[in-house]
Amino acid sequence: MPKIFVISIGNEILLGKTVNTNLADIGDTLFKNGYEISASTTIQDNPETIKNTLKRAWSEYDILISTGGLGPTKDDRTRDSIASVFGKSLKLNKEFWHKLKEQRQQNFQKPLAAQKSLAKVPEDFVQLKNKVGTAPGLQYSANGKHFFAMPGVPAEMKFILEDSVIPFLKKNVPGKQRFVKTIRTACMREIDLHEELSNIEDTEESKIAFLPKPGLVDIRIVSSNKEELKNLINRIQEKVGQYIYGYDDETLQHICHKKLIENKKTLSVAESCTGGLIQNWFTDNPGSSNYFLGGVVSYSNFAKKKFLDVKQKTLDKHGAVSHETVKEMLQGAKDKFDADLSLAVSGIAGPAGGTKEKPVGLVYVGVLVNDKVDIKKCNFNGNRLQIKQQSAITALYMLHKNLENLHK
Repeated sequence: MPKIFVISIGNEILLGKTVNTNLADIGDTLFKNGYEISASTTIQDNPETIKNTLKRAWSEYDILISTGGLGPTKDDRTRDSIASVFGKSLKLNKEFWHKLKEQRQQNFQKPLAAQKSLAKVPEDFVQLKNKVGTAPGLQYSANGKHFFAMPGVPAEMKFILEDSVIPFLKKNVPGKQRFVKTIRTACMREIDLHEELSNIEDTEESKIAFLPKPGLVDIRIVSSNKEELKNLINRIQEKVGQYIYGYDDETLQHICHKKLIENKKTLSVAESCTGGLIQNWFTDNPGSSNYFLGGVVSYSNFAKKKFLDVKQKTLDKHGAVSHETVKEMLQGAKDKFDADLSLAVSGIAGPAGGTKEKPVGLVYVGVLVNDKVDIKKCNFNGNRLQIKQQSAITALYMLHKNLENLHK
């Protein structure tokens, strides 16, 4: 396997003003194509720092990838530093500079002198096309080693990575054949999932990883043996199949979306502590108008009474966060929108508002399907956002399971 080193260049990353999503995208894309990052570093956009880092990395690694510092402004110093490290002079790519000027003129803009730096390429380097932005990438090979420099803008970096870098590596640098499967689970904690699968262990050819998110845990299996991978998937399905909602890139939101369309069922939603998060997730899917009729963010008791017909005596006796209130919210949402199905959530997201009897994290989640009420009492941990996310995930998971049961 080639040793790969990634350099992220940018003061804003080190200051915490910009999240380094490029490193994650590079790592994920390389991994899917049979390569792995050996090490990475993040450095300032400073000529000496860039030069020193490039020199050391070029001497120690087979493949070097950098992001950032290729723009036309004064603080973009990567191009000059690269030329200096490899002992190359910068030459103007006249054809590229002509195209840049044409683009500016077509938009009734005067060509900027600063943009001319984008057309300068170190000798013996290949310019990598960038259809998303203006700054091209750079590629250089010598003595069996390869160097790629890409812009720091995520969309531009990703285009060049997938359009130029990966095809070049596949053609010139043998990767490792591997098979990857992600099993997606909901409403089971990582520790419980791990315990349930404790007798399913890594082998020399296969590795299992647990990747938790609020309300969700992905189980990723990486194997060089296709048959062993199938066997591991089957064993995991046998153990925790009831918590599995999908595989690989499938999301719970999209699975519910597809099932609602397939079953020709309409849906309405009543939300309290989740504040519209569930409705937002559904409407993220193109075509959600086929089933999603609308919803109510009944954050206050006033809204619960006025828009969902929750009774005052129910609120007085049981409180807003209760099985009884969620049951009436479900019926109110279903009736108001004349929907086939409804979801409802009410809880305490915190950090304040909890009591001994009803602590922060207490959430009631309900689904109404074919006049059958299914309500779950949950006690979530985490901060306010995490509790909201877990509540919304639980609602979608319950809807998913109830839709599955429609045909049983």
